[in-house]
Amino acid sequence: MRKLIIVLFFLIIKTSFCSSQSKMILFEDSLAAHGQVFMNDTIQENRTQANYKFIRTLVNSLKEKNSFQYNYDSLKNVISIKKSEDSKFRIFTWFTQNDDGSYRFFGAIQINNPNKLELYPLIDQTQQIQLSVSLPDSTLTPEKWFGAVYYQILPVLGIKEPYYILLGWKGKNLSTNHKVVETLYFKDGKPQFGTAVLEKSAKSNDFAKRIVYTYTKEANMLLRYIKDEKMIVYDHLVASNEEAVGMLNLYAPDLSYDGYKFKSGKWVIQENLKLSNLPDEDDEFFIDPAKDGQNIRPLIKQ
Repeated sequence: MRKLIIVLFFLIIKTSFCSSQSKMILFEDSLAAHGQVFMNDTIQENRTQANYKFIRTLVNSLKEKNSFQYNYDSLKNVISIKKSEDSKFRIFTWFTQNDDGSYRFFGAIQINNPNKLELYPLIDQTQQIQLSVSLPDSTLTPEKWFGAVYYQILPVLGIKEPYYILLGWKGKNLSTNHKVVETLYFKDGKPQFGTAVLEKSAKSNDFAKRIVYTYTKEANMLLRYIKDEKMIVYDHLVASNEEAVGMLNLYAPDLSYDGYKFKSGKWVIQENLKLSNLPDEDDEFFIDPAKDGQNIRPLIKQ
């Protein structure tokens, strides 16, 4: 009798697990279908409606038990899903593009809580933030988010006030892109964006809460943490000519590299790096975010 009870117990668990997995697969199929519409449809209203349906479906799927462990593999060509190495959270980010070439970003942070869904929607308030606050010096919240698609999470743990570095892409318009170095920490268990750990300029001893690089959409800027170098490495951006100095939307890489090196809990700038093993740029994005000739890489010759 005891053996029978044990067998029945495991059969119930297995049946429940299979049922849950089947439900998640159905959610994922629906999400993939909505994602293809908001990424590819030529009519903006269709893209907008598909995105709203995507958001509702994603939230419903995350309400399922143990959803944190579900990978949503078929969505990798639609949105970015990045989990922190310590499995404390994962972050979903994506964008829609308007007919005028501008972008709106969407996202959510899911905390690894096996008892209930702990989800923080990210509300893109880029325009209001740029008009009302100093971007490098401001602490932001999920409700007031400087939207981006994050492609790499770097944990900074084992210190008194741990935090995470988020590297992201942020399309602006038809001519300009951004790359973003964002900082994320948790206060009373809730996510906050912005801790002053990023040196603003070399040897300045002045630290920003986030760094935003602006460059021409005709170029591709490298921004990535390279384990072999133990640094965040990025392209040095320069103007295409003297007349373009200060016009950041015309800046592009010049074949040299700078970086951030971790020292005493913060990141200090290292200039003119000599790098022998650069990462494959194709690994940087889950998709070609801008659909705008991402493989074209003009370089400014000095």
